[in-house]
Amino acid sequence: MKTSFFLLLFVALFSSATELNIDINKGFLGAKWLSSKDKVIEVLGEPNGSFRINKHREFLFYGKNIGLLISRNQLREIVIGQIFSHHYYDMPVIMNNKFNASELTINNEIFIEQPFKQVEKALNISLGNPGYNVITGTDDVTIKLSFSGTNFNGIESSFKLNEMRVTYQL
Repeated sequence: MKTSFFLLLFVALFSSATELNIDINKGFLGAKWLSSKDKVIEVLGEPNGSFRINKHREFLFYGKNIGLLISRNQLREIVIGQIFSHHYYDMPVIMNNKFNASELTINNEIFIEQPFKQVEKALNISLGNPGYNVITGTDDVTIKLSFSGTNFNGIESSFKLNEMRVTYQL
């Protein structure tokens, strides 16, 4: 009985950790690139809110710091980090804890608010010299990273990832 309990606990912990793992070349947590808005909502659930940019572009918000750009009814961009949080401070919104950005992983590595080298390891892409902004990518996506620094000297260990944009290119 004790063994069964621990096995179930292990499976529950393992499944919840892997379900928040992002494959940047495929999309966001099962919502594939170019999916329709309806399909994104079917896969991820109802967003906390949305913002219509224009007739053909809309951001869907999940949690306080995850946004998905739907352009011409296709998932085209993911924004993860602090960019949206200031919009929510004075708004009564229901938070979807399933999509807490600090728990998301890439290649099973935590990346938000992590040091430069940890982000590089998670992405498995050389990011070059540490800096406040880095643009990189794969054949399918462009990745824009914004780091904050805790001192003016630009010491590598002081750079922490605070925002990531992944834009589908095809």
